Amino acid sequence: MVEPLFCNIKNNSTLYRYISDMFGVCSYFILEQDKLIIIDPGKFDDSVFAWLNKFNNLRKIVYITHEHFDHHYNANKVFDLENTYFFSPSEKFDIALRDIRKNLSFYYNDPIETVADSKIFESFLKVIKTPGHSEESYCFVYDNILFGGDTIIDKKYLVLKLPGSNKKDYYNSINYLKGIVLISTIVLPGHGNFFCYNKWKI
Repeated sequence: MVEPLFCNIKNNSTLYRYISDMFGVCSYFILEQDKLIIIDPGKFDDSVFAWLNKFNNLRKIVYITHEHFDHHYNANKVFDLENTYFFSPSEKFDIALRDIRKNLSFYYNDPIETVADSKIFESFLKVIKTPGHSEESYCFVYDNILFGGDTIIDKKYLVLKLPGSNKKDYYNSINYLKGIVLISTIVLPGHGNFFCYNKWKI
């Protein structure tokens, strides 16, 4: 079930979350008057697509925090919806989404090759590259909210032993974020519940 989390009066927006039954991936939706931003379209059940179909008249923009398949399991189905576009931070990111070894789906015997035909090149979120958990990890910022993917995440969910993980890169990314993220920022991670950035510990 898609559940509401926050309302933002300043932006006249509502933020929603869906938690997948595949590894507990958190997908997020920012509903504004003229668009719907979708972050990490993981494995959705029918109720999510029924909810999305209510917004056929709105432009939909998909963001993905990193290449691991559980965070874009149903992206291709979402791309098939009317008025849906994908923001990709780089060509290398696109390649990783298609590569079943880089996105790890090969190792689960569930090959996922995510390909978007319709793209946008203007981002509505602040994009921060944060390699470490994977080579192509990104965080996104919307007002006072940071979508942390598997980078800014509760310690019990942190994984740095997968193919493409790099501990040195991870800690470099964390140190960089410490210099630019306000401590009052709310973090919406790729797994687990949200928390305030100043309470985060690794």
